[in-house]
Parts: sequence; C-alpha cells; structure tokens
Amino acid sequence: MAVRVNEKNYMRISELARRAGVPRSTIHFYLRKGLLHAPLKTGHTMAYYDESHLERLQAIQEMKMNMRMPITFIKGRISELEKAREKGLEMGSSAHPSDDSSLGPRYRRKQEIINTAINVFSRKGYHRTKVQDITQALGISTGTFYIYFPNKRELFIEVVDDVLRTILGDAADAIKTEKDLMKRWLLRGKAFYENYTKYNEILYQLRAETAGEDRWAQEKTKKIYHELTKPLIREARQAIDQGLFRKVDPDLLGYAMTGLIEIMSLRTTLDRKYSFEEIMAFIHDLISKGLEPVPGS
Repeated sequence: MAVRVNEKNYMRISELARRAGVPRSTIHFYLRKGLLHAPLKTGHTMAYYDESHLERLQAIQEMKMNMRMPITFIKGRISELEKAREKGLEMGSSAHPSDDSSLGPRYRRKQEIINTAINVFSRKGYHRTKVQDITQALGISTGTFYIYFPNKRELFIEVVDDVLRTILGDAADAIKTEKDLMKRWLLRGKAFYENYTKYNEILYQLRAETAGEDRWAQEKTKKIYHELTKPLIREARQAIDQGLFRKVDPDLLGYAMTGLIEIMSLRTTLDRKYSFEEIMAFIHDLISKGLEPVPGS
C-alpha cells in the first residue's frame, strides 16, 4: 500500500533539481554516493523530497565551488556536520552568553565566524557575500568554515539569531532593576535603538529575503518579531490588569510599540533633525496622552 503525503511539504525531483540548480542525474549520483539522504517513497516510482534535501544540495554545491573538494572529502564533511548537529552544536542550540571566556575553543571559533560575518554581510549584503569573503576576513580556511556551518545561508540564519539574542539580552539588562512600566518600555526602546544602528543592514537583508520562494526568511522574520514583542505583550496585560492602561488588545499594543520603536530608530538615521532622546520623549507623550486635543487648548 502506497504512503500518502501532504504534497505542500514535499517536492518531486524535477522541482528539487530546478530549485537547487543541478540536473536530475547529479541528484541520483549524490544519492548513490550517500551524500544525499533517501527521499520519501510512496510507490515503486514515486519519490518526494523536502527542504532538508535542498539544503544538503546547496551545501554540497558550495563545498564544490568554494573548496573544490573531491566527493569523498565532501562526504566526510557532511558526516562531521551531522555528528555536530547530533551533539547540539547546530544553530540555536544554546543561549548566547555575554562572556565566552569560560567556553571551549570550538564555541569561541564559531562566535568569531559569526562576528566576522556580521561585518561582512553588513558591508557587502547577503547575496554578494561569498564564503571566501568571511574566511579571508577572519584568516581561516574554507575547510574550517564548513566544520561549523554547512553553507552561507545557515551562517546568515545564525547571524540573525545572534543579533536577536543581543537585542533581547541588552534589553533584559537595561530593565532588570526598573519597576515602572513606562520606563521599562523606554529602556527597551533605547536598547533596540542602540542595536538597530549597528545591525539595521542585517535586519533589512532578512526582510528582503522574505520576497523569495524559500520560507526560511519568512519564518525567521516571524520569530524575531514574536520574540521582540512577547515581553511587551506580557507587560501590557499586567498594566491593563492593574488599571494602568485602558482595556485594549495587548497583542496589538505590543506590536504597535515594536513597530513604532523600529520606525523611529530608522528616522534617526535619515538625518540629524531629531536626537534619540527627543524621539523617545515624543513616544512617551504619544502613548501617555494619545492624540485627543487637550481641553481648552
């Protein structure tokens, strides 16, 4: 009896070949050599592939192009990456501590690659950046790079996660002794602004990728705004329960605040008309007083 699958989550070999930019014969070759894991079989002649096959093909193609590795060497690198993932070294497997001096050399090397990539991606953009640009800037071999990351896209995803952890971590540090809700929000806004000026190119490139066919950028963008907004939503509910705010939708309020802080951070980069302090004073006044005219004015 044939297995039934949800075809929205899978693709036939023709679509996989088109998206990966390789001929079908190459996919069959990689399958025979064990470089590519087996597809889901639904019959004698029906096979379905998913995003993991596409990512593996992209990793193999990058290794071939950037390092000119023979097939046996690529297979060894793929095996190392799989073992690393099993040990929890994959993207997002751990928190981002502010002090890595007590961590091992593997973590420190991986963080060095991420920090260098932030600078290179910010300067050259995601699509124009090559793996060699990052390895040359750091002074490591491309072989060392592929021990830590299977391809450029996975590194960029890790860069985005690192930026998010930095923003959230700085905000948490800023508000840890502050009890006043409005001041907490302003401190969060300041932490976002300070990081926005450093990482706005990375965030812009992520949003640009959401226009592509792959869903990773859409999902990553959703995650970022969910994580940024979650503390505001929680505190908005508390403020409403305590009678500090009138009853409004806390979810919409959290996203409105996040969007307002982000666009105001962008505003400060356009010219020197407003300082950050002036903008935050405006936001405080807007939230606390609204737009209704003052009686008698």
